[in-house]
Amino acid sequence: MTGGEWYWHVHHAVLVEQLTAPAQDEIETRLRLFKRVKDQGAVFAAQKARDEAVASAEKAYGEAVAPARKARDEAVASAWKAYHEAVAPARKAYDEAVAPARKAYDEAMALARKARDKAVAPARKAYDEAMALARKAYDEAMALARKAYDEAMALARKAYDEAVVVREAHDEAHEKECPDCPWDGRTIFPEKESK
Repeated sequence: MTGGEWYWHVHHAVLVEQLTAPAQDEIETRLRLFKRVKDQGAVFAAQKARDEAVASAEKAYGEAVAPARKARDEAVASAWKAYHEAVAPARKAYDEAVAPARKAYDEAMALARKARDKAVAPARKAYDEAMALARKAYDEAMALARKAYDEAMALARKAYDEAVVVREAHDEAHEKECPDCPWDGRTIFPEKESK
């Protein structure tokens, strides 16, 4: 047997586990660190005062920066407007200057595409033929893989069915050892029914 001894409810969402550390250390640590606040009123008051201070500071900050944000937004809008007005004549002159070159480029590219398509046609045909052979080989390989997968799944289903039998044995042993346990199949802290 590997691992430690088996215990019920080591963690709230696991029914049975093998310990990897002594149980008393785990329990002591949790109990030592998990403590109720004694002065609930003081903590509530401090949290309320903190929330009010944060809200007040956020409001004051927003009011303080609002004029600066407005001035910045207006300055940025004005600068963009001036920029666009200044570059508009240059853009127009540029577009007019490059229009003949663009037209010549488009015409040359049309001729080049036509020549390329004619030159590439035999290669495309060879590619399509090679792809047809590759698809056939792929389909054959996938058929073998599907068969292997189906066989593996059959073994997995059998192993799963055997695991269910083991789980049922765990559940029976748990019911005998912990007759008043609130375990609901997932946790020892089941949700309470809402009224």
